[in-house]
Amino acid sequence: MAKEGAAINEQATNGSEQVFSKDVHIEDNDHKPEVSFDTVSGYDHTRTDQSLLPPPPTKFAAPKDNVQPPLTFTSAPVISEDTARQALVEFVSEQRCWGTGTAKSLTFEKLQPSTSYHYFLETFTEERTSKWDHEPFRGQFVDGSQNGPAPGPWEIPATFKEIFKNEIQHHEVPHTAFVKPCFKCKAKGKIKCGRCNGSGRVSCSSCHGRGSRTVTRNGKSCRESCPWCSGGKVSCSNCRGSGKVRCPACKGECKLKWFIKLIISWVNNVSEHVIERGVIPAYMISQSTGTLGFNEVLPRVQPVGNFPVAEVNEVSHNFVGSHQFPMKRIHMQHHMIRMVPMTQCVCRRRGKEFTFYVYGLENKVYAPDYPDQCCWGCTIQ
Repeated sequence: MAKEGAAINEQATNGSEQVFSKDVHIEDNDHKPEVSFDTVSGYDHTRTDQSLLPPPPTKFAAPKDNVQPPLTFTSAPVISEDTARQALVEFVSEQRCWGTGTAKSLTFEKLQPSTSYHYFLETFTEERTSKWDHEPFRGQFVDGSQNGPAPGPWEIPATFKEIFKNEIQHHEVPHTAFVKPCFKCKAKGKIKCGRCNGSGRVSCSSCHGRGSRTVTRNGKSCRESCPWCSGGKVSCSNCRGSGKVRCPACKGECKLKWFIKLIISWVNNVSEHVIERGVIPAYMISQSTGTLGFNEVLPRVQPVGNFPVAEVNEVSHNFVGSHQFPMKRIHMQHHMIRMVPMTQCVCRRRGKEFTFYVYGLENKVYAPDYPDQCCWGCTIQ
């Protein structure tokens, strides 16, 4: 089983090219005007949608004398028939309408222990993107280019709350702000109401815009003027009959403060693989407890190469090789090997053979072929 982390966007930007102005298309329900922004050094490709900002190149060389923590390899523990039976009885008791009679009276023919291996690698990365954003201008401080050049996207300090936990932060890039008239309402503070199309009136829901309705009086049908409207129209409740609503962009302030927003995303990229030689689903093995055979946390980990199970070494090499993330900054990596015990229990009852499995240090049970699974089975003792 392999669960890969977030996909890598490998679009590169070139910060050395100086462009004096760009046309930025602003997506909007009613308006798509072209707004011209002066290019900010370090943010040349920034638009109103997010632009990826790759980190400065870093070189990491693995230490020549790198010594990995010792590997612990233990053979699978052998459980007794009483332990296997008790685990099965408890498991069956938790299932709806399963009967415990088979679990209590079965005869064990063979207990075959084995070990499943769970390799887990996580890489904690940081990604930075930028976009032009705006907010209503209400007289707040505007940190513009007159205060100096904008710092580079990776020069702005930011810290995460907890390592190996996903987190997103938004920051205004210093010295990139300016004020412009609102593009949506043309600095009027209001726009045409979308519900009534600016007329201030909408069709009456009582008469469906007819202005009259059919009623029955003394057993006869006749039409009369609708008492709720005038000519089939009523005042629009959205704009209160004015035909105008407050501009959603500037919130009625007529001006917008524009700035470059820096979006910092800390992502925990996870890859895991389960080597399971039985029939238990891999996700069950990964969610059960086991013995820790190897555990290491470093800025850069090296693949495991001397574990007794060759497939574990191969998976570790492939996963570590795939966790490079050139468009992100790697803060820390962690990998481990868990050994999960499993016992195959071959049983017989009333001449019929069936098999169940006990796995994990907590003795979980996997028994898809348990005989007494129907509703009447709960009455069998």
